Amino acid sequence: MSRLLMLLLVALLGEQAPAPALRIVVLEGEGAVNIIQQKTAVRPLIEVRDRNNVPVAGATVTFTIGGGQPAAFAGGLQTMTVTTNAAGQAAAGGFNVLGSGAVQIQVQAAYQGQIATAAISQTNFATAAAASQAGAAAGGGISGTTLGIVGAAIAGGVVAATQLTGSDETGIVDDGGRQTGPPYSGPFSGQIVVTTITASANQSTACTSTRNISGTLTITLRNGVATGNAEIRGSQSEVSVAGSACTPLSGSQAIGVNVAMSGGPSSLAFTSETSATGSTPNGGGSVTATETYKFTGAVSGATITGLLGYQHATRGTNVVNGVSSTITGNGSTSIEVTLRQ
Repeated sequence: MSRLLMLLLVALLGEQAPAPALRIVVLEGEGAVNIIQQKTAVRPLIEVRDRNNVPVAGATVTFTIGGGQPAAFAGGLQTMTVTTNAAGQAAAGGFNVLGSGAVQIQVQAAYQGQIATAAISQTNFATAAAASQAGAAAGGGISGTTLGIVGAAIAGGVVAATQLTGSDETGIVDDGGRQTGPPYSGPFSGQIVVTTITASANQSTACTSTRNISGTLTITLRNGVATGNAEIRGSQSEVSVAGSACTPLSGSQAIGVNVAMSGGPSSLAFTSETSATGSTPNGGGSVTATETYKFTGAVSGATITGLLGYQHATRGTNVVNGVSSTITGNGSTSIEVTLRQ
């Protein structure tokens, strides 16, 4: 393409403005309807992202409530400054409503000389009935979903109402002004037997490793759990090994999993798969180990019951003194879990 043609295209189409280096995405709190009688307030939660839409950890975020507005942070403060976590998120904890009326929270994020701003708007009502009446008077200014939630609040069915586009069977609502219920958490413990076979053209050897696996599973539900989150923290350690070619585990191996949920209240699910490749201890090969965690379960009030599955798979090759061999290992287990709020 000639330079003249390129200049003409630029003149006709205009140059696209570069994406901002920093931006704020509001995850929770926007459009929230807070009910004073129910002592509820939807905390502001935001995520800071860079121009590539990647979360930014370590950004300084300041939440500010203007003077005279019917809300404050813990201790009556009008300003709160926090730092984004590893997921680029920051929340204004201790958010309290003080009276009826509109509230606007200004948000500023700063990172390496870059600044981004956003505003979060909420409305406080003395009672759920007042919120319902305000929605009717405004000709549907509050969404139909919100009015349904408010109606449930009048009957004592929920403790908060938020202006939303969707709700779920558990009373946890989301989208725009997302609100999460208390997390469900409980311990898990079981054993897994992993059998590893090393086979060459001349011989085959087997190793059987019995391992304890234990820890804590925590599940937080949002928006019918379509955007819920699960976290596994624990460890696995070897109980026994059988076989001349076994290489025992070195001490206790930590477990750390954070994964998104899917499904609905009666069909909770998640799958987490991680792989790591390393060199064989003796010889010139490499081995890839894959660990998969799967969960299926259901919510019943303040309890989640289900099965936590764990699968270990090993695949690789090894070369010793010019002799090549394949390495294949498998093991799986299922553990019943009960999580409570």
